[in-house]
Amino acid sequence: MVDVDSETLFNAAAAGLTTVAVLVFVFNVDLGYSPVSILAVAAAFLAGVVAITQRTDDRQLTFLGYGVVVVSTVGVFVDLVNTLDLGSEVTVLGLLGIAAVLFSLRARLDDANRLVSGATATRLFGALAAVAVVIVVVDVVTGGLAYELQSETRIEIEGDSRQNPVAATVTVTNPTPLPERVDTPHYEACVAGDWSEYRRPAEPDRTERPRVRANLNVDDGYNDHVLGFSSRTYPAYLFLDAANVTGETFRVERTAACPDDDTGEPYIAVYEDSNRRYRTAVAV
Repeated sequence: MVDVDSETLFNAAAAGLTTVAVLVFVFNVDLGYSPVSILAVAAAFLAGVVAITQRTDDRQLTFLGYGVVVVSTVGVFVDLVNTLDLGSEVTVLGLLGIAAVLFSLRARLDDANRLVSGATATRLFGALAAVAVVIVVVDVVTGGLAYELQSETRIEIEGDSRQNPVAATVTVTNPTPLPERVDTPHYEACVAGDWSEYRRPAEPDRTERPRVRANLNVDDGYNDHVLGFSSRTYPAYLFLDAANVTGETFRVERTAACPDDDTGEPYIAVYEDSNRRYRTAVAV
């Protein structure tokens, strides 16, 4: 039976919880800032762990600190690859590179299992902490992404009305020097004007014909990012639940909200819906 004293247990538990905290921070915490800021803070924290391992005389604490840094570094690298969508090849090469670096570091270990002097490790921590502060300050001061919804002038419904024609585009501009994650506002579409002739037939157990419904879906990908001082444009697809619209052409307008008018030429309004996250806009 392995003899584990209380000090070993507490040291191992602290190392494990620290590793979990770093991984949760990197993968799950969304502060609304650039992923570069998150990675810079994580790197500075790990540099602090390294500084502790190089200044202590406790070999066990040094060993566990190395474990925290190695596992967390792999986690930070995987998150970076996923964030920038670098692909499996880069992931494999990066992991092999990390393995090669770890293997080569064995030759630098001294009799106390230290890689560098405590003073050098402290200076490294100070430098990375200063860089992290600068990156976070720049990220906060320069603001976030700017979104612009631009509607098409007219759209033609070809084939089934559910084939989702492009009714608008969303241009995302990044005025900051850091990459930012795309999180488009909730844009919506509704029908306005007189759509009575495009209503679907009533259900057998109902007398009223269902209203025409419209939805707008921005195809902004998953976990997409815009690099610093650049922009990207995403299509916004229209879903139109209506009858007898094949071959028809409808006007599209950018509005502040869903119009209330139900007379005159039928048209499609696109707008930002800031009141509800999910909504189906309807009109008669």
